[in-house]
Amino acid sequence: MRLEINNKYCIRCGLCEDLYPDLFKRNFEEHCMDVLHDELPAELEERAKQAVADCAVAMIKLVK
Repeated sequence: MRLEINNKYCIRCGLCEDLYPDLFKRNFEEHCMDVLHDELPAELEERAKQAVADCAVAMIKLVK
């Protein structure tokens, strides 16, 4: 599994980074949010699902 962010429509509020710093990091140079893992470790899958649910504009998705 992996996380994807639709950075075209992401409002960059930073909520994902604030709540899940182990999953996301703000990229100030490219004005986007970066996902920190190409493939999610099994122990982070539940946190990733919660991050998808918590996104204010539903721009995070979990891909299998």
